[in-house]
Amino acid sequence: MRKLLRRRGQKPGNDNRQNKLPPNIKMVDTLQEYKAVVGDEREKIVVVRFFATWCKACRAIQGPFYRLARAYPDVIFVEVPVSEKNAALHQGLGVPSLPFAHIYHPEGGLCEELRISRKFFPQLTLALGHYVTGSCDFLDGDDALTNPFATQEEEE
Repeated sequence: MRKLLRRRGQKPGNDNRQNKLPPNIKMVDTLQEYKAVVGDEREKIVVVRFFATWCKACRAIQGPFYRLARAYPDVIFVEVPVSEKNAALHQGLGVPSLPFAHIYHPEGGLCEELRISRKFFPQLTLALGHYVTGSCDFLDGDDALTNPFATQEEEE
């Protein structure tokens, strides 16, 4: 194995794919950095992940979060770890649990607040896709919501 790695020019235990963050991910530790990266962005969608290094669920969605960032290179992804110096930031933004995410749109500000554990991560992926494409899915047929104000003739 070591010979194979040496032929490729890598050191044992150094997997460049795992260690390299996508270029559109930014780490934010303070309120000032958060304002500069998230609050001042006027052109791109911003996805913020609130997490703690000690949180097992947070570590579990780190890989999917990075893959999502690679899938959407024109979106800014921000990571905000819990620390003593930014605990007030998490509280001020109303982050109820970890891991948690916000989606900010340049024209509308904060659009989504989502839990993003493994169970709920697909909701983040779906919501981001809708904001990036500028569309949303409507239910049709039997799955559609009926208009409660429509008369019986209008429904037929």
